[in-house]
Amino acid sequence: MHLSNKDPTSWLNGQLFQKALALHTTDRSLEVEDVHLAVQGNVAQQYASTIYRACVSYRSRGKAETIKLIVKLITSKVNSLADELTYDTELKVYRDYLTKMDALLSDAGVKSHFGPKLVYSASEPVPYLILEDLTSQQLAPSNALLAEDDAKIVLIKLAQFHATSYSLSNTSAANSLDALNNGLFKQKPSEGVSFMLENFTIFAEELSKWDGYTVYAERLKNLQATFIERGAAVYRARGFGFSALNHGDFHYNNMLFKFDPDRRVRDVVFYDFQLSCWTTPAVDLLYFLYFICNRETRDTQRHQLVQLYHREFTRTLDSVGYMGKVPTLLDINCDLQRAGFLEVILAICFVPFLFADYNQTINVYSNEEEARAYRRGLYNQEEYQDIIKPLLPYFLYKGFLD
Repeated sequence: MHLSNKDPTSWLNGQLFQKALALHTTDRSLEVEDVHLAVQGNVAQQYASTIYRACVSYRSRGKAETIKLIVKLITSKVNSLADELTYDTELKVYRDYLTKMDALLSDAGVKSHFGPKLVYSASEPVPYLILEDLTSQQLAPSNALLAEDDAKIVLIKLAQFHATSYSLSNTSAANSLDALNNGLFKQKPSEGVSFMLENFTIFAEELSKWDGYTVYAERLKNLQATFIERGAAVYRARGFGFSALNHGDFHYNNMLFKFDPDRRVRDVVFYDFQLSCWTTPAVDLLYFLYFICNRETRDTQRHQLVQLYHREFTRTLDSVGYMGKVPTLLDINCDLQRAGFLEVILAICFVPFLFADYNQTINVYSNEEEARAYRRGLYNQEEYQDIIKPLLPYFLYKGFLD
């Protein structure tokens, strides 16, 4: 791994952690005694950054302490789905938003936090963040979509996340917050957008071979010319009922869960805010339906879940003392309808990858014929067809394919 020709482990040393922790703990005489550093897990799944885990032993105020940290290096990979904005976006979310949002909840008597604390950040020799490692606090990843009761825990946290940011945007504190507009889609197509459009095109080609689906294949082919414009419109937030801070990549891979002994979800925290953006909450809600909920939950509980989200959103605004206009359930449902093209994109461009073999992930992200063939295979998997076939008429009747 090359990082501006510097071995990152050489500058991720005791001296750096001492500086970071002295600032974090406000103990200028803090002394680091030992640092253990390891690259985290599967590099194939780390598209836009390289993650290190650090265990740091130090002495502070006469006591021996140990802290577990995550060091996230924002590196530019050949097939990076990220761009130069991702570091700034994530830093601002951790530094400017989450601290204020957590404080609002805390003042309202809710002991909860949305994500790990930022310990330190710098942009040299490469941009990096040092975050607390929450896996040491009985939090663990989930490797599957969630059933209804577990999904509701995530939804309630999401409603609190959106509501606290919404209330912040309407206070004097808002002036000190930069509007974030990184998002998945921009007018200037990134490699990520090109990747989605290519998937969309491949799917339309495969669909035309399925018996009885040519009408949908034609519609999708006609949408290709305006694909980027339509996607970007959802993220520009104009014409929607209201805006809040969206996580932007609201997938179970970007969360850690607290499970009880029966493996039921009791709490959740979010991380990976590289695509966070200020737009309609329909963005995160659509991700929630496809990348948090399992299929049965989405098919049978969709409307009830949206209502639960609105109830918690309203309750949170009330508990933080928000005095302004509160969005209605109708506002949220109208936004979900207006953002329908994003739902089509998620179902076509991303859902198949729930069935991908991540040992082949390098094939998936290259543009070679092999990669296209692999993706064609994903679209023709029975599991995926079972999901997409009933969705296509739904998209058509809702007007999302016009």
